[in-house]
Amino acid sequence: MNKLESVLDNCLSFSKLAVEDRYELASQAVRRTCQKGEFICWQGEIWSKVLVLVSGGLEWSMLSPHGKRQVIFRLEPVRAVWGHSVFDQEPMPASLEVMEDSEIYVWPSEIIVPIMSRNVEAVWAITLELITMMRQVRNVVYGFAFQPVSGRLARLLLDFYHPADGMSAERDLTLEQMANSVGTTKELVSKTLHHFADEGIIEINRMQFVFKDMEGLEELASQD
Repeated sequence: MNKLESVLDNCLSFSKLAVEDRYELASQAVRRTCQKGEFICWQGEIWSKVLVLVSGGLEWSMLSPHGKRQVIFRLEPVRAVWGHSVFDQEPMPASLEVMEDSEIYVWPSEIIVPIMSRNVEAVWAITLELITMMRQVRNVVYGFAFQPVSGRLARLLLDFYHPADGMSAERDLTLEQMANSVGTTKELVSKTLHHFADEGIIEINRMQFVFKDMEGLEELASQD
């Protein structure tokens, strides 16, 4: 079994296909390597494709009419991305950006739709994947509406770094990326991080974070 076939085995919708259909899908995939900062599709574009992320990281983001960028959520490996345009031929509501060098496999809708449509369980699994994505977006919107910046920032640190007490981590996210993720300004992100440091929750230097109080960080992340 090659790497792509293994990934398809572990993706919910593809795992529901018959073995011969998975082999056919794997044989028709187009492999791409993407560099950090590259855009796979743009908000407003008709993007009738599906991809699986094998390695690296991707990020959905939206641009307001005034040009403010807002991160919706990030995608980690062994995730499928179903372009909205596959289903309705309407423009994409968000952009998909490469956050770290990534390996992906891509199919146009005219190849993947007939294969997936042969199996009712696979179609049902696609629906479940899309519902899961909608729930992720709901959590983001809920956070913006009801959670203070400190809580949103604490949640971002937990979700991005997966830290443990005493763990150090390189500062892979810039202040601007953090601000885009939690819906605020770079200045407020910086101020909040230093407040966390004053409270003994984290230590900060130019190169890394050290997580000192996971219980405190979790408490902040859960506040409404």
